[in-house]
Amino acid sequence: MTPIGTRAAALRPPAGRPDRSLGRIVAAIGRGAASQLRPQMLALLVLPFVIAIAFWILSAWFLWEPVTGWFQAVVFQGDGWIARGYRTVSPYGLSGLSSWIPNLFAFLLLVPIAIATALALIAVLAMPVVVRHLGAGPYADVERRGSLALAANSWNVFRSLAVFVVGYLLTMPLWLIPPLALVVPWLWWGWLTARLMRFDSLVEHAATPEREALIRSDRRNYLLLGLAVALLNYLPPLFLVAPVLSALVFAHYSLSRLREQRTLGAPASREAIGRATDDA
Repeated sequence: MTPIGTRAAALRPPAGRPDRSLGRIVAAIGRGAASQLRPQMLALLVLPFVIAIAFWILSAWFLWEPVTGWFQAVVFQGDGWIARGYRTVSPYGLSGLSSWIPNLFAFLLLVPIAIATALALIAVLAMPVVVRHLGAGPYADVERRGSLALAANSWNVFRSLAVFVVGYLLTMPLWLIPPLALVVPWLWWGWLTARLMRFDSLVEHAATPEREALIRSDRRNYLLLGLAVALLNYLPPLFLVAPVLSALVFAHYSLSRLREQRTLGAPASREAIGRATDDA
């Protein structure tokens, strides 16, 4: 078994002990919602608005017309079967298809990319504020053994966004199946949220071996947390608080689990941290 696999095995509940995953997830969501009402966290809600507005303006100014023009030229002009079909039905009151379908395509393409980029920036910029706020309060006893790890953080953001954008675009044809039009985007948003938030919620307090082992052992729970907070994007006006609330929920979960594992004193984790300290 690999060293990381050994550490992850040490973080699993012992045989005979009930798995409290659901309780931890519900508790993290409840604590995150309560923390969101704090004045400092309410003030932090301004950041998502500024980022979202900036991306909307930039997307509309620089990308909207090129994307719609390209789609219109590729799909509705030339000798393709869609272009021939359009020329057949356009005399019957459907000439507007060449206008609103490219706009719909641009919306489905650019809006998720803009929101995903904004989410990544929020994870990088807002999460440190959230973690330090909680670290000075209910988790003041959780020792800070990590660092900012800018290189690892940047690589995590870049890789997550790349997979998200490619996967999102490749699965767009599934939207033609009515139930999947809601389910597929939700799954991708939940996955991206988990990928970004779990790393940033641990990076300052957990040593690298601790972070890797906890992410590995709680991978499913982090995904469930991501899917839970991603549902807020479908519930106006809750989507306005979703980015910061997501950071709070993940920070509560990660710091609580880190405290729990240190209290249990997983041997593999202690040995790994000792080796990291000696190497330093």
